[in-house]
Amino acid sequence: MPLWLLNFHTTASAQLTIEVAPAITPAAATPTIIQPATSDTSVVRESNQFNILGGQSSGGTAPNLIHQFQQFDLGSADAANFVVDPNVANVISLINALQPSSIDGLLKVTSNDLSQATSANLFLVNPAGIVFGENVSLSLPANLTATTASGLLFDETYLLSIDGSVSDLDSSAGGSVISINAIAPTLSTPTINNLTGNPIGYLMLSAPASSVALDPLSPELPTGSIENQGSLEVTPQATITFIGHYIQNDGKLVAPGGTINLVATAGDTLLRLNQPGSLLSFDVVPADTLAAIATTAVPDTLATTELAQLLTGGNEQSATEIVVNSDGSQTLTNSPPSLAPTPGTVLVRGVVDVSDDHLAAPNSSPGQVTMLGNQINLVGGDIFANGVSQAGTLSIGGMPVEDGFSAAYVLVDRNSTLQANSETSQGGSIDIWANHTVRFYGTATATGARPQLDGTVTIEAGKVLDIRPPAAR
Repeated sequence: MPLWLLNFHTTASAQLTIEVAPAITPAAATPTIIQPATSDTSVVRESNQFNILGGQSSGGTAPNLIHQFQQFDLGSADAANFVVDPNVANVISLINALQPSSIDGLLKVTSNDLSQATSANLFLVNPAGIVFGENVSLSLPANLTATTASGLLFDETYLLSIDGSVSDLDSSAGGSVISINAIAPTLSTPTINNLTGNPIGYLMLSAPASSVALDPLSPELPTGSIENQGSLEVTPQATITFIGHYIQNDGKLVAPGGTINLVATAGDTLLRLNQPGSLLSFDVVPADTLAAIATTAVPDTLATTELAQLLTGGNEQSATEIVVNSDGSQTLTNSPPSLAPTPGTVLVRGVVDVSDDHLAAPNSSPGQVTMLGNQINLVGGDIFANGVSQAGTLSIGGMPVEDGFSAAYVLVDRNSTLQANSETSQGGSIDIWANHTVRFYGTATATGARPQLDGTVTIEAGKVLDIRPPAAR
């Protein structure tokens, strides 16, 4: 199997050992509180199931259905069931809350017509954060998107803000400048009726400072974090997408033969989807090119905290390595890159799996995992894109061609495994890139049924590439 190492300088220091404490166990059960923000949405309880009805529809043959909530928390014994018309394309839940949403039960989307199923995608939007607990589960017909965006862009023109308002955008400057227009008296004010098609952009507005997530399911993380502690599985060929300021997966994400996207961004930006080829790709528009950005509603911030100390028990703000002492305590040392939960970071300590154990349908694409952010850390993480017909693709850190949205640092520790193997057909591809440093101490394989069908493992770094033998398993 080819291993291409381009543009690097190796280092010769001792083996780096990194140990990170597991996610914090829930201190108390999360109560279910689903509180609509408008009269358009109603919640009807039937035993332990909360049926979510109504909402505002964009109209058209495949409408978007918008729900607004003041709070959305789901206990482990309960189910939240979004009931929709069969033709609804996307269910978009705007959660304009001061606190992250704690979701520890069953998320469902069902049709209100027993004779016709729905294929609606589910979007959960909460700028304060989203935490999936250990007991979370899914019963969805299609894709799941969880994001801490403050607004969603539709049709290159309309911005749906977290408070439910709709603004008209001008992107006529070719993407270099996007401004929120003042609506002329002769023009009609845009409404939810204008929000047709799928969201194609995510407006990410950071809080002035990192804040405490006052939630029993979560360690304290930056505002705008998404954390998964449980098992989230969608139907075959479907997609799981997390887009936030900080992404942490301590559990299991599964999309058989489908797609999993983990995207973290720091600062104020508009992530605008390009026409995707085989990989997720964004244009990144800095927020200082967005006029009247302050008109977009953002939840108030919470109290600040020392993030590195809260995650590991240390007090070194720029710490990057965690050393386990003889008494079991953990000490931080500073050797870049940082392992503290800072905005722009993706941390995977669990499983991400798009493997397909069945023969692929004609013209179907194999599984795909994409991780984008300023820093990608795999610490005891397992990333699988194995396939019977054809193995899939793992893209970690992006590539320079992705309009500058690529990682500065990537760490794959010695307890991490990356696979894109096929026992009967073509091996897949594993691509790892960082503008500055890649530290790769794990295992990566992309084998095919025979050597001629092996895939590729490509590891590139702009300045420093440090590769060491993995730990014995």
